[in-house]
Amino acid sequence: RHPERRGYTGSTLGCPVLDDCGYFGKYYYTKEVDFKKFKHVDVAGLIYDADFLIDFSHVKGHGACGFGGACKNIAMGCVTDRTRHEIHALEGGLVWDKDKCVHCKKCIEACNHYANSFTDCGHYKVNYHNCTMCQHCAKVCPTGAITLDSHDYTDFQEGMAICTKTVLDTFEPGNTYFINVLTQITALCDCWGMTTPSLVPDIGIMAGEDIVAVERASIDAVKIEDLIPAGIPAGMQLSGHGHLFEQLHGKDPFVQLQKLEKYGLGTEEYELQLVK
Repeated sequence: RHPERRGYTGSTLGCPVLDDCGYFGKYYYTKEVDFKKFKHVDVAGLIYDADFLIDFSHVKGHGACGFGGACKNIAMGCVTDRTRHEIHALEGGLVWDKDKCVHCKKCIEACNHYANSFTDCGHYKVNYHNCTMCQHCAKVCPTGAITLDSHDYTDFQEGMAICTKTVLDTFEPGNTYFINVLTQITALCDCWGMTTPSLVPDIGIMAGEDIVAVERASIDAVKIEDLIPAGIPAGMQLSGHGHLFEQLHGKDPFVQLQKLEKYGLGTEEYELQLVK
């Protein structure tokens, strides 16, 4: 909504900018899915009606899934608020037992990412966008009130893959194309409406008909060896484990690709062709 607030206007882009679900957000087609709390993919009406889809995505880090590219763009951008909320409802990993909690707040003090808090009612709350799954809160809890369950952040990534498949299935084979822009790559998602310095030097553009291959090539091109330290936002630090995005956010970005491949959207194998 309100793309003009981010600078996306007809005059700046050279083409009309439309609300994919209609001005009031009520034009969509519902597809039923069945993955835990995720039950409805409300495909935006203008997306559903289109004959071709050219996905144009900016690559960046993401707090909930480690990496944001074509899959995140489609799963969050081609559907209604209800679908976005259901996918975000899959976020989780930390379980709080209120009967064991003594409200000592050691868990709050141990979090370096300001990802947890207690509500006015005394309930423990986790902001999984900021959470890096470091488990410091669970480790310092003197009563064992906080534990880590089995699914952590991966359900969110699988939900995005299911949503992406559902949207892409509305197009005929060969009628989709994916363009990932790897310039001004930042640690945080564009949805915050702010920016930080680049994490790595500009790389270029990855494009192709296989969304999984394009996403894999994009992630592979972002290397920790090329890190620009000034691009690490204040309060964040590298964990020393995994891909650069995983080191910042604590979520393995390759899980997203494994889920896309699982649902038959392509392959992680690719061959780069240089185009000047």
